[in-house]
Amino acid sequence: MLVDLEGASGVVDNDEQARPGSALYQEARDYLLSDVNAAIEGAEAGGAEEVIIFDMHYFGLNLNLAKVSSKTRVVMGKPRKIYPLLREVYKEINGFMMVGFHAMAQTEGSLLPHTYDHSIKSLRLNQVLMGEIGMEAAIAGFYGIPLVLVTGDSKGVEEARNLLGNIPTVTVKQAINQHSALCLPLAKSREEIRKKAKEGAESITRIKPFNLDPPYTIEVEFFQPVKVQKMIKLTGVEQVDDLVVRAQGEDLPLLWEKFIGFCQDYD
Repeated sequence: MLVDLEGASGVVDNDEQARPGSALYQEARDYLLSDVNAAIEGAEAGGAEEVIIFDMHYFGLNLNLAKVSSKTRVVMGKPRKIYPLLREVYKEINGFMMVGFHAMAQTEGSLLPHTYDHSIKSLRLNQVLMGEIGMEAAIAGFYGIPLVLVTGDSKGVEEARNLLGNIPTVTVKQAINQHSALCLPLAKSREEIRKKAKEGAESITRIKPFNLDPPYTIEVEFFQPVKVQKMIKLTGVEQVDDLVVRAQGEDLPLLWEKFIGFCQDYD
């Protein structure tokens, strides 16, 4: 289970809720925990024996370990080299879920849109425009693992369904604009997430992994050229123009890890 905060129930503001240390950050963590535990309960009801969680938001310290369901293991912190660990995790699992996710950067009418790092304007994998939902689905698909649940705001859910088809989803809030949404009460979100997580767990053998054929080409466009100058220092990353870089390879998870680990500045 991959977990993010911007798409969690009740979270609508980056500065006041989603940023660690902000005024309402602790409250937002509670909202996220509510969504996550509901997904765990639903997955278990659908046959899951264990849930492994990777906390993707900021420093990876958003979940209160004392309040997470006991049938879980949680990757806490933000390790730069996460994908070798995920490679071992993906050998153990049958499906994965994304809880609390959002639309990609530049999505019109979306709530808190971005693609991994706020410096990224667009991301294309093998010429397919996608955000975090698509990239993580493709990485799991590389290992033959299907994405069986996405929860988030209406635009994030729409993005998931447009790219991946009719997979189980839960819209916990209808996006109004970048900083506001019509939100479900937590009790209703929990009910819907439990139901769809159960459905997703029961559908693991029927949902196909999201596969793109190798070799893989990642193109990232930044808002500012300073990021390009940073990224082209990496072996295998080439500059396309003032704002765009490209990387190519056969191993998608390791290719993306090299890229995103140096793009983000959390460590």
